Amino acid sequence: MPLITLHVLTKAIQRRLNISEPEARGYAEIVMDMFGYDDCIIDNILDHAERRLFYRLESEGILSTRREEAILSDGTNWRIRYWQFQKKVIFSTEPKKKIKATVQKSKPRPSYEPHTIYSSLPETAWTTRKTHFI
Repeated sequence: MPLITLHVLTKAIQRRLNISEPEARGYAEIVMDMFGYDDCIIDNILDHAERRLFYRLESEGILSTRREEAILSDGTNWRIRYWQFQKKVIFSTEPKKKIKATVQKSKPRPSYEPHTIYSSLPETAWTTRKTHFI
C-alpha cells in the first residue's frame, strides 16, 4: 500500500468522523507528528490529549492497537502497547456506514398491571444483603 500522507489522513478522518476539513487536518497533523514515517508507534510517547484522540480514531477504525508482554529481569511482566494505522480503512473511499433506523412495531401490552409488580414481590426481595459476623 502507498504511504499515508497528511492529505490522505485528513480526508480519511474527515470522512469517518464527519467533521470539517480544517478540524480533520488539525487531527491529522497531530497523528502524523506522532507517527512520522512509521506505521506503528509505542503508546508511552502519548500525552493524555493525544491518547484521547487516538482512542477516538480507534473507535472509527482509523487506528488500532496491539499489545506485547515482556518479562523483566526481576520476573515482572511489562506490557507494551502499540498504535498502528488501519490502512484499508484510511485508503477506503467509502464513507462510514450509517446504522439504519429500524421501525419498531408496537409491542403487545403485558398481561399484568405494572403497579402490581412490586406488591407481588416477597419482603425478602427488598433485602439487598445481610452482614454475618463470625
